[in-house]
Amino acid sequence: MTGIVILPAGRDDAFEDYQQFVRDGHPIDDIEPYLNEEDFELFQKTSDADRVHVWGTSVDSTWQNVERNDIALVYHDGGFVARGQVLQLRHDPDLAEYLWKESVDHGRWDDESPWEYMTFLTDIEEIDVDIEEFNALVGYDETYRPQGFTRVADKRLDQLAAEESVETAIAELTDAGERVHPVDDENDGPTPALADQLQDASTDGDAHQEFEQLVAKAFSRLGCTADWIEGGGDTDVEIRAPKHVVVEVKARSNGRVNSLEVTNIDKHRRQRGADHAIVVAPGFAPKVIDNAETTELTTIAVDELVELLDRREQYAVPPEETMGLLTRSGAFQDDRLDLLDESIQDRITAGETVLAVIRALERADGSVETAEEVRWIVVGMENSDDIPAIREVRSALQLLTHPSLGVVEQDEDGYRVTTDYENGVELVQSLGDIVRSSTTGGCPE
Repeated sequence: MTGIVILPAGRDDAFEDYQQFVRDGHPIDDIEPYLNEEDFELFQKTSDADRVHVWGTSVDSTWQNVERNDIALVYHDGGFVARGQVLQLRHDPDLAEYLWKESVDHGRWDDESPWEYMTFLTDIEEIDVDIEEFNALVGYDETYRPQGFTRVADKRLDQLAAEESVETAIAELTDAGERVHPVDDENDGPTPALADQLQDASTDGDAHQEFEQLVAKAFSRLGCTADWIEGGGDTDVEIRAPKHVVVEVKARSNGRVNSLEVTNIDKHRRQRGADHAIVVAPGFAPKVIDNAETTELTTIAVDELVELLDRREQYAVPPEETMGLLTRSGAFQDDRLDLLDESIQDRITAGETVLAVIRALERADGSVETAEEVRWIVVGMENSDDIPAIREVRSALQLLTHPSLGVVEQDEDGYRVTTDYENGVELVQSLGDIVRSSTTGGCPE
């Protein structure tokens, strides 16, 4: 969950530090000798004016709880005057001393309590929010005034997140920043309907937001934890699990994207701390497809995204498998779909394993803790030397625990079957070729 960090600039000299180092920033090149290659590249790629925006504190216990992408609010004279987003955290006594002792002549540097715990920020915006409004939002007493570097307790943020998201609550309070909308993964409509909506919106020049929301819903339907980010200055969709990925969504009335702003996409990826970037559009020009492999992003056309949705619905493809293919740099095309289909075929031919797992769980006395234990029950049941490997048992359990089946439930005690074997067989058989018995007589008895 995104946190809220309060940077106190109450005194005049602290406010001057805010103006110099947070609002205006400090030249990146000036501090290059203090930075490792990774941080120097991060600051360069995410900066709009070759400057870093940074705040220092000596309160390491609070600073340790700050995380990337937390929202930072600067407090001064009864209200909040700026907001930003945490880009990077760095413990660096030497850089802190250079910035606040050697380059600033205000006499407040304390060698016994240096501001060596540094928070680098991005997307700085000036705001004007009264402290009482903020206190009411997070549940502080109306008399609360920040006295030091503070991170709002998660228990208070849980209340904001329950409404929609912390980001949206702060955006509405400050009239700045993006609104983040978690996508409900509940299957509230058939995949064909979602596919039609995606294809229609992708070529409608007036449906950019609708297209973004539909793409977020598509990734949620694929089994990912996804947020739609409302606002034009950031990425469009953020996938938090099973991998951290940003998604840029491009609607085009002519049906294809002819060029990509790779630098801007990479900036969004780095700002979010994501591992990869995906671009979704109705289609892409050949030169865009050719160049995609040389960048740390993946392009996927809507038709291919629809193909993935179809396979998810029909074969319960795990999101880890789908995202593994989507986070390979380059264009997602037929060759990657072929790889996915080969994997699906392996699962189809594992029908006997699936049915054996149902039988094993039905015979078990209560829940079975691990896939290994399920396999040993299968070993005890079968008279054949063709015993499934542990990986095959795991795959069968993953299929059977899919919400669309409901044959097996998994909780902290392990796996348990929710129906008897006969009903389980009927349900699995109703899914067509998801499983296929190798026997000529149908399902093994």
